[in-house]
Amino acid sequence: MELEAQAHQPMLRQLLLCRQTELRAEVRGAVLARQTEQSDSTEVTDFKDGAERTQRHQTEDFQAERDLRELQDVDDALGRLDAGSYGDCAGCGEPIAVARLTALPSVRLCAACQAGQERRP
Repeated sequence: MELEAQAHQPMLRQLLLCRQTELRAEVRGAVLARQTEQSDSTEVTDFKDGAERTQRHQTEDFQAERDLRELQDVDDALGRLDAGSYGDCAGCGEPIAVARLTALPSVRLCAACQAGQERRP
């Protein structure tokens, strides 16, 4: 980790912890909402209602999966922070710019490696 990133480590940890709290609350809320809906569920009376419910469930499932992936990324970043490897690119090993870490605290790759990865099929 470069010296500039070390100086910003408390702020970066706080950003990660705040995001972790937000994501856990969102996941918990989604689970509770689904449980409540299932317990209050009434039989679908027409195809339009059924299609709308299916579409809503698919969207909610996608959002929950996205939140769980991001939560895992945040947890991993906190682990790297504790291990002393936070801020080092997983691709090239070079330090990740503090501006990038501030914008995306759970990021694993520097901008150059991320761009290279996105160009791959």
